[in-house]
Amino acid sequence: MTVSVRVCYKFLTIILAAMIIHGCAGRRDSWNVVVNSLEDWANPPDGTVTLRSGLATAQSGQAITFHPALDGQTIELSIIGEEHSILKGEVMGMRMEPSGPVSYLEGYFERDYGKSALYANKNVIIDASNLPSGITIAWAGGDAEPARVLAVYGDLTMKNVSITGGLSVAENISTTDPDAQPWTLARGGAVAVWGTARLTDCILYDNHCEGDFDTSRDRGAFGGGLYANIVAMEDCFVSGNSILGAGAAGGGVFSVGGAERSNVHSTITRSSITGNKISGIFAYGGGVYSDGGGIGNAGTLELSNSTIAANVVEYPMPVSFGYWRGGGIYMSNGSLRIQSCTVVENQVHGVPRTDDLGKQNLAGGIAATIGNAHAVEDMIIGHSVVAGNTVHEFGGNVYDHDIFTGSLFYFKSMGYNRIGHIDFSQILVPVGEKGWRSLNRKFYPMAGDMDGVDVSEVLDLDSGIVRSETIRSVGVNPGGPVPLFYNPQGSALDRIPAQSYNITGLYIDYDIAANGTNDFLEIMLHRLEDYFSLPGFAADFTADFDAFLISVDIDDQAAGNQPYTDPEGNPILTLDDTQWFGPAATWPKNLSNYPYIEFWHRLDHALSAESIPGIGAELIGNNVWEAIFSSGPLVENPDIRMQISSNTFFRVYLQTVDQLNNPRPDYTFGDIGAIEVP
Repeated sequence: MTVSVRVCYKFLTIILAAMIIHGCAGRRDSWNVVVNSLEDWANPPDGTVTLRSGLATAQSGQAITFHPALDGQTIELSIIGEEHSILKGEVMGMRMEPSGPVSYLEGYFERDYGKSALYANKNVIIDASNLPSGITIAWAGGDAEPARVLAVYGDLTMKNVSITGGLSVAENISTTDPDAQPWTLARGGAVAVWGTARLTDCILYDNHCEGDFDTSRDRGAFGGGLYANIVAMEDCFVSGNSILGAGAAGGGVFSVGGAERSNVHSTITRSSITGNKISGIFAYGGGVYSDGGGIGNAGTLELSNSTIAANVVEYPMPVSFGYWRGGGIYMSNGSLRIQSCTVVENQVHGVPRTDDLGKQNLAGGIAATIGNAHAVEDMIIGHSVVAGNTVHEFGGNVYDHDIFTGSLFYFKSMGYNRIGHIDFSQILVPVGEKGWRSLNRKFYPMAGDMDGVDVSEVLDLDSGIVRSETIRSVGVNPGGPVPLFYNPQGSALDRIPAQSYNITGLYIDYDIAANGTNDFLEIMLHRLEDYFSLPGFAADFTADFDAFLISVDIDDQAAGNQPYTDPEGNPILTLDDTQWFGPAATWPKNLSNYPYIEFWHRLDHALSAESIPGIGAELIGNNVWEAIFSSGPLVENPDIRMQISSNTFFRVYLQTVDQLNNPRPDYTFGDIGAIEVP
């Protein structure tokens, strides 16, 4: 099924055909600047207002609107209004750590974003909400004369506008000044905003960013459709956009997430981000990339009633290094909250490899950062379909990979999800000791959750996909019409209660008495053995883990095996020697903690190998912790006192409308995903 992205209003065609568009009388009312011409003139004749001239003369925050005669028309831009568009942007540095090189954020400074057809250093409002069929703004220069369509150093509010044809390219502008910026930043093929980008009823399609293939972050490409510090998107389509470069992120949307601000939420509501592509060597977020406000910040990206589908992350050439993650959504910092969304049929293509501690370089669907430099806070998912997302390894191996938690503090379900494959393999391991409240990191499954589902079981992939008539995919099914939304079926129908409900989980840690013995890991192994009815599991796991520690060689240049050591230099050769050593700010990259991290990863593998009936992807999740521990001193070792608190994380409500703004039920049960079937 295909539909027009915009509704056509035939009764206007006679009027539009009879009018000579750029000859219509222009006016400036008491506040708005009214564009009445399709021409791209900087200095139009009296009585004529072009978009370019209107943008130049409008005061900060003054609305630019359109004469009704322009309804459904296209403004083709042919003038590069700014060769060196100045917006703020990140500046990264690099330092060496014991575990290897680690990038760090120096700060956000004014940077050269290169060529833009339109540029403004003020708050901009472009409002075509009075036009039933909207207005299209297109860059006509193509590859021969690349430029993004619009750059705003301030806040941008844009309504009922389509933007297409933008091409932002990283260009060499190096000078003899060693402190000068050597390359322009390829950010935002259609729109780049250092401020808040408030987009309503907008379409960004067929826009592109091209970086360089040097590994410098500055020479990467971010945000094929939109690049903004803060994103507030509602009822929009971002499709058929692409980015190319060694470092590439956000094929459709790149949200910095509120850099230099606190308590910021970026939002994507009732929107489709589909058929976009990233081609890079370090490539993240084929549909959406969230930077969470940057390293050290904790901004949140919220998606609701939206479809993220058929996006692709891929490599431009097969290489033995590189990362390809998050075919649909990637989070690098902060938190991610997804409710009533459909995240399906996104793909990741790359050359597979694993890093230290088994860190894989490929991850599909929804993915979070992984590394030693930083972690992400919360990944919260509810009422959503996340299935049918795949990883395609160079050489032909293809597998389902829907959620990859990466270096995540907490995975929290709001319930009633339909998920294919969840990969918890790299979620931050528990610390447990007093004040961390982190023994339980997987608050899953919750009410109504199911994983291991096949996408065809919960979505109608035959006649239930609605596609655009006009926008072509550059992601999955390149050249074909992009999907806009999917109708649910099967166990995704009539599942979510209309009445609100609470999601409750356990925070767990423990305290060790002064001069007490810490044998918590051994005690936990025996309790898991009893809980899962696995005779001999604790002894076998301990023997295997001790054998691993003895085999470790962290310095292959020195004679013999060089084992992990504790902070005092003592070798770590047994489970009894294995502890969390901290410190709080650096423990994931402290080599003394690697045995502790290995313990938890190997425990997950060992439990998974047992094929325990009823155990899901979480292995040791909220339900297991609740069953095997309670508050108070441990019987096996009273030196260890457990501290368990029950917390209500969410009061969850069924969304009032779906992606199409159709009402969800008031008194019965709602559907899972972005669309409510009537």
